[in-house]
Amino acid sequence: MKAEDILFSVPFPVAITDGTGKVVTVNQKFESFLNRSLKYLKGKKLSAFFGNPEKVDENISRAFNNLVEILGFKDGEYFLSFAPLFVSSKVAGVVVVVHPAGWHSFRREITFMLKGLFHEIRNPLGGIKGAVKLLQSMRSYDEELVEVVLEEAERIERLLDDVARGFDFTALSLKPVNIHRIVQSVVKLFEGELREKGIEVIYDFDPSLPDVLLDSDRITQAFMNLFRNAIEAVEKSSVKLVRLETGYAIHPSGFFFVRIKDTGVGMSEEDLKNLFVPFYTTKETGTGLGAFIAAEIVKMHGGEIKVRSGKGDGTEVTLLLPMKVRDGEDSRCG
Repeated sequence: MKAEDILFSVPFPVAITDGTGKVVTVNQKFESFLNRSLKYLKGKKLSAFFGNPEKVDENISRAFNNLVEILGFKDGEYFLSFAPLFVSSKVAGVVVVVHPAGWHSFRREITFMLKGLFHEIRNPLGGIKGAVKLLQSMRSYDEELVEVVLEEAERIERLLDDVARGFDFTALSLKPVNIHRIVQSVVKLFEGELREKGIEVIYDFDPSLPDVLLDSDRITQAFMNLFRNAIEAVEKSSVKLVRLETGYAIHPSGFFFVRIKDTGVGMSEEDLKNLFVPFYTTKETGTGLGAFIAAEIVKMHGGEIKVRSGKGDGTEVTLLLPMKVRDGEDSRCG
């Protein structure tokens, strides 16, 4: 089977560009989409054929240099998705897929629902911030905990601003961050609940992991959703333990991992299969969006989430994120 055969069989228009956005090849559906032949398109800037060329160029550059997938960028009546093309584990270009507008109808429904939550969350959030600031004026309090709560309240405010703008997970704000600090700040937020429920948290970090370009708010959100699931899984277990691990991934290479291992009740085969399906939940008060949102955030960073679980065997959730942070360079070398 040749790559050309696969490209021909994809049911959407697909183009492959180099790192500068110049067309390398396209499938026949893309030729039909633009009514231009490969011979005409080859070597030309792909962005020149779309309504927002500057943004198309920017997304191609982000996919190539930051190794992130960008899904659902709207250009007129179509949505474009961008992903780095790997050849022998090295980025060689960018894959651009064109989807008709109807492809995003389900995501629009989710966006509409999330926007509906906007005002309901804003009001109690303002109360939390006010109470924390009042607490700061008192003489005796846990300064670190208050700082974390205030940071999280402000993070939720920024998240709500994103909801108002369309809850666009593709609009990442990438900055060098310490993944261990993110993990520990999330655990700090749950400190009272962990103590009350007798849940022990063990850290097994690789201290050699460098800072990596991530969207700190989004990755915090993803980790918080998954850590909350671990807490709920172990609270009725005889052994209440959550182990948090980090390290360099072996497969795939060029990635690092953050792993959450719990000694909870585990998941059935059906629950595991539907874990990342929006609105699917086995909890009485759950929304079924936590794991779905976490997976979307990790995917937009160019990573993936892997899960192993079995009834009575606990659950192991692994977030795989790319080590390559800028200009295609491995952060281990910088």
